[in-house]
Amino acid sequence: MFKRDKPLFSRPVLAVIIVVTTLAVWLLNLTSTRVDLATPNIETWQTASGIPVYWLAQDDWEGSDKLSLAIVFNSNAESPQLTAATLSLLTGPTLPLSTATINQRLTPIAAAAETRYSVSQQQISVSLSNRPQFLAATLNVLSAWLNKTQFKEAALQSWQRHQRNDIGQQQLMLQLFPNSVLATPSSVQQITVQQLADRFDLIKQQVSHIVITGALNDNTIEPLQQGLNALTQSMQQGSVNSDRQLATAPSSSEIGDQSLSAVYGALGIAPITSVTDWLTLQVWAKDSLQAQKKRFNSQTGQWQLHLESPQAFVNWQIETPQSVLLADPASSQSHTSWIAPDQLPSYQEQAAFSALKDQLLQQLPALSQNPDWWRAIATSVAMPKSPLSLNDFAQHYSEAANSFTIEQYRQHLEQLLIPSSRQEVLIKL
Repeated sequence: MFKRDKPLFSRPVLAVIIVVTTLAVWLLNLTSTRVDLATPNIETWQTASGIPVYWLAQDDWEGSDKLSLAIVFNSNAESPQLTAATLSLLTGPTLPLSTATINQRLTPIAAAAETRYSVSQQQISVSLSNRPQFLAATLNVLSAWLNKTQFKEAALQSWQRHQRNDIGQQQLMLQLFPNSVLATPSSVQQITVQQLADRFDLIKQQVSHIVITGALNDNTIEPLQQGLNALTQSMQQGSVNSDRQLATAPSSSEIGDQSLSAVYGALGIAPITSVTDWLTLQVWAKDSLQAQKKRFNSQTGQWQLHLESPQAFVNWQIETPQSVLLADPASSQSHTSWIAPDQLPSYQEQAAFSALKDQLLQQLPALSQNPDWWRAIATSVAMPKSPLSLNDFAQHYSEAANSFTIEQYRQHLEQLLIPSSRQEVLIKL
């Protein structure tokens, strides 16, 4: 047997190796993006009607007059288009005895309101000032708006004339949730003012929680609490209905018989239980969108993550340039927008993963200082009764982001995605 009594390296060479290795590790740490993200303070209480309220504040927000408020609903009754229409028309001239819209009334007092609809969740969001004179006035207007809502016939008729249904998105939801009442279609042309009023009353009985982000002090927190009690007096907390059942087999449908103009897609996602799950979905969504746009030579595409309980999902839309289709007539028949996760650069290549992770880390410091971002996290990611709590997200997101690895990304991606639920709609108009 070969035997050598002398060491493999002499002491001087060994010393050089140790120094070089140490320098390499130091340089790697120096060039690797790291962030130190603020942890907000979270306080909770309930309105007089029993609705949970979450208030998030950071030291850096002291001195700022910006508040962000969201009322979150989990209304998933039949006729989802009626729910969507109700929320859309709510921001029109619905104040009692007034033809002004809510935002026409709020603008002079430094506030603005908007609504958001999805099959998973609905929201009323308000940006407002914490200055006492503006805060009290805003809460009074909101109370009248939400408790004495008056849908107007003229506004409904105008909305119906100009409304354009997204038939691709509607068909996609029908395929993704084939056995759910959420997929029951209804015609917006048949909606009446009374139906809008009845649906809004129903929505208000399905409140999940309220989120407030921004700075408050002893002079503003009590008036805010009283204002929330007033504007939620006709609301109640409702439980999440878990009747949404995902499709159990992939499928694709077509609308139209001309050239392919867009592709809609959707996929079910398992409940997120950790910040690493959330990070994984951020990287995957961005890489998938880039890969899809490259495949279709498209400049227009979007992805939306719906992470709310009880059933999270993602949907996307990619528009197809006509110039590409003319050059390749068969493409409208053969192309699919789905790209398997293990075929993505972020899954296959450390460099691609690191680049996307670094982009996310560079964005997070600014995002984490924005009250609107924390409102989005508290309304759509870490919510009451969700596997990932708001406190857990706030406490762990900084360290989780810094220590996020490609091995974690691959593992969590395989656990989160539900391939059997994948659906596509090809728009050929």
